[in-house]
Amino acid sequence: MKKQVIVKTKYGEHRIVLEKDERGYMVIAPGLECVVTWGKNINHAKAMAKEAIELHIECIAEEELIRLGFVKKTGKKTVTVEV
Repeated sequence: MKKQVIVKTKYGEHRIVLEKDERGYMVIAPGLECVVTWGKNINHAKAMAKEAIELHIECIAEEELIRLGFVKKTGKKTVTVEV
């Protein structure tokens, strides 16, 4: 059974499709290429979708800034991890 819901992210609202499988819920964001994730239950799947959508948008934005010459690609990434 497929279910469509709206997920709110820091970049706006996005439609996702949840599909139940034997282990949980597969998630696809039809409006965003390559955004697919999974969750144990609906709430977990929605949280994973929110994170995947935000990361996808941030990667697109970074690639565009590099392409336009506003940012130089160094090969190094700074990662912040909350503990």
